[in-house]
Amino acid sequence: MEARLSKDEVINTRVDKETKDFLKRAASLAGLDLSSYIIAKAKEAAANDIIKYDQANRILLSKEQFDFTQSVVDRTAKVTPKLAEALKRHRKK
Repeated sequence: MEARLSKDEVINTRVDKETKDFLKRAASLAGLDLSSYIIAKAKEAAANDIIKYDQANRILLSKEQFDFTQSVVDRTAKVTPKLAEALKRHRKK
């Protein structure tokens, strides 16, 4: 069972009568009050959107590509004179 959460935030929205009646009917068929129905459906849609966004912005690598990338990241950087100067300038900011 879902834990009871404090409900101290409000979301206001206006709809036409036809939309409200339509949503009330769907809520009734689902055995929920209108607010619970709207929140449940909004959370479901939000979760789907987040999943789609995450999948669209994920970079997939083969094992070989991952291993190569990991080896580059794990290498100790050589501090060249130019890099040392750039670090000094950065630290002064």
